[in-house]
Amino acid sequence: MSDFQEELTAYIDGELPPEKVRELEAALAKDPQLRALEQRLRRSIDAVEALPLPQTSPALRRAVLAAIEKPTFWEKWFTLPRLLPVGLALAAGLTAVVLWPREEAPALDEEKLLLAQNLEVVEDLDLVDLGSAEDLDVVAQLHELEVTQ
Repeated sequence: MSDFQEELTAYIDGELPPEKVRELEAALAKDPQLRALEQRLRRSIDAVEALPLPQTSPALRRAVLAAIEKPTFWEKWFTLPRLLPVGLALAAGLTAVVLWPREEAPALDEEKLLLAQNLEVVEDLDLVDLGSAEDLDVVAQLHELEVTQ
């Protein structure tokens, strides 16, 4: 049998491109096994198409139609009459927050600001137990005390 077995269904359904159709028809003319497989596939497809369609019961039909007509959660709760009061309340709250008078920020104490900017240095000085201004002057002048060799 040839390599066209997988393409037979597409051929029967009319879904093959013209160049493949020509190749497959040439193979069908040469290969009796492939021709027999194609005929079995056609009979199978015809038998399936001849089967009667399943019939639904009236109860199932009513249940499906009722489920389709039932509003979803979003359709039930997110309607204009329900959302309008919530939207107005949110808009009023947002307006109040935006327009609410604010207190002025307290002025920054320059000494505290300088301390905050140099907090790491101050903490390091605390670790070596430097507490007086004289000790700080000594540390500031350490680079002058370096011995050059």
